[in-house]
Amino acid sequence: MFIDEARLSAQLHHQHIAQVYDIGQEGGAYYFAMEYVHGENVRELLHRVAIAQARVPLEHALTIVTAAAAGLHYAHDKRGSDRRPLDIVHRDVSPSNIIVAFDGAVKVVDFGIAKAALRMTETRSGTLKGKIAYMSPEQCRSEPLDRRSDVFALGIVLYELSTVTRLFKGDSDYVTMNKIVT
Repeated sequence: MFIDEARLSAQLHHQHIAQVYDIGQEGGAYYFAMEYVHGENVRELLHRVAIAQARVPLEHALTIVTAAAAGLHYAHDKRGSDRRPLDIVHRDVSPSNIIVAFDGAVKVVDFGIAKAALRMTETRSGTLKGKIAYMSPEQCRSEPLDRRSDVFALGIVLYELSTVTRLFKGDSDYVTMNKIVT
């Protein structure tokens, strides 16, 4: 899966997706080198804003989500060298996977659990991938996913940036998933 993530990420060249520069193996361990984004993820930003009992200005929340949406749209529409759609679905869109650089750039990161049509390895059927509170109803029910699942998750991120409160939170993963599905 690590190599799949690196290969998939290396194909994505967009201003709102963190770039993978190199993939390799050293001493029997695989690695990939990616763009360093000097900033913090949206989860950290939300935490600091909550502690300060402040709000994220709406124009900033919209800018962050619009940029992330542009990066995801690019990934969703990406085609292989044979011109066939790669059918990429990130499956883990969440505040911790969106980085806001100190210069204002916004980058989507961690395509590690992304679903793509041409992956070499497959995740086990029925296995949940992603952060529970940001899953779409289809993802909670282990149904086939498409780009709409990422859009749903990004909507949750927008809600949380706008309100500085969690949208789906329960006493257990089951309760949280039940709230999402219902």
